[in-house]
Amino acid sequence: MLFSLVASALILFLLILIVKTLMQRKVPSPCTLGEQTARDAHAEQALCKAIRCRTISCEDPQKTEWTAFAALQQHIAQTYSLCNEQRIIDTDLGPYNLVYRFEGKDANVEPALLTAHLDVVGAADDAWSHPPFAGNVEQGFVWGRGSFDCKLQVITILEAFEDLLKRGEQPQRTWYVAFGCDEECNASTEGAVRIAAWFALHNMHFSLVLDEGGVVSQNYIKGFKQSIAVVGVAEKGYLDLELSVQKEAGHSSTPSFPTALGALSRGLARLEQHQMRPYLTTPVRTMLKSLGEQGPFVYSLLFLNPGLFKLILFSVFSKNPTLNALIRTTVVPTVVSASDKSNVIAREAKAQVNIRLLCNQTKDEALAWVKHTLSDPSINITVLRHTPPSQVSRTDTAAFAYLKSTILSTFPEALVTPYLMLGATDARKYQDLCDQVFRFTPARMDRSEVARMHAQDERISHDNIALAKQFYTRLISSY
Repeated sequence: MLFSLVASALILFLLILIVKTLMQRKVPSPCTLGEQTARDAHAEQALCKAIRCRTISCEDPQKTEWTAFAALQQHIAQTYSLCNEQRIIDTDLGPYNLVYRFEGKDANVEPALLTAHLDVVGAADDAWSHPPFAGNVEQGFVWGRGSFDCKLQVITILEAFEDLLKRGEQPQRTWYVAFGCDEECNASTEGAVRIAAWFALHNMHFSLVLDEGGVVSQNYIKGFKQSIAVVGVAEKGYLDLELSVQKEAGHSSTPSFPTALGALSRGLARLEQHQMRPYLTTPVRTMLKSLGEQGPFVYSLLFLNPGLFKLILFSVFSKNPTLNALIRTTVVPTVVSASDKSNVIAREAKAQVNIRLLCNQTKDEALAWVKHTLSDPSINITVLRHTPPSQVSRTDTAAFAYLKSTILSTFPEALVTPYLMLGATDARKYQDLCDQVFRFTPARMDRSEVARMHAQDERISHDNIALAKQFYTRLISSY
């Protein structure tokens, strides 16, 4: 009798859960791609020339070859002469940043800001199948460092505005465009930091800020037929720690244990063996809801009822490095130094640990966890750098609705969802100037293509160049 009652209750519960889930689901987006996009030879050639400018930024500005940035500026000024007339020249903006103002028809609405960066990370020439700074065009791609991250945005944004000016048209609202010179150097203040300070000095406030970020991901989650356009609504925080241990130094032939390096290594191993507790932040909850509304039913059941299936979600997400980083603050050793000779026991061993903080995580909480996990009072902890998590932009707003509709008009096969950016962008530097800060790169890419960013053989397809220009043209005209 009791078993029958329990079974009946369980069946009733499952039926209610299924009905509730079905009521929340929406009509899925079409899975077919939009119309074939014609190649844009002008944008491709402009991008190739931009790639040939070795704009590699360095943490120490004195080591950056600023002549490459000057060459890129000259290329942009010559290629986009009408845009160049709208450039704002002010010494406070810095010599290697580019800022433009495109006057809109309606002076009563707040302006909007598009931003990207001019600098790139370095590249080892011999590791590439195509030279990283040659800007080659082969096999349907433009190859080279910065082709995706993120001279694609720089070029296609300017392409969109140049065409608008050639037609003698004005956007509805005023648009600003800002290209910083140091995004790849997190501690530098020469790029977006200076630009944002200039905007603040002139009492600027924006209705929308759009920077690089998530892409239209193909085959992002197994079982989803749709591509998923992920729009970053927030960024994780950044924390660098230095761990150091001092012990007795000596010759390797007569070692005394534990050595400084040994003690430090055991501590680092403990950090890798343990993980901080998982947590569903607001951006991730919003992402799960968006995916659950249009995804396969089994995902809908999980994603639309996270309270019930939290443990299952955490278990599944923890098995994938990308998904794992969405649900917890990550802690990873990155740099170790001790003796510089094989026969010398170092007196001091040091390591750097990089921590990416969830939206709800504070620096002090992370420090307390690290100290507890190390469980060794001989390991000293020093904070090298800290940037708190960014603000979270709302998605129930007109700005996000316009952004979403523009994405869907360019990528009709996509399911648009907010998400949490795992890396850092310049966007966070503008958050005091705007409540609606988003991160999206208008390009279709699978995991293998995204993995080329900051790695060898970075490239961007002809289709994506044309689609990015199309996206920015639509956004500028419709918003």
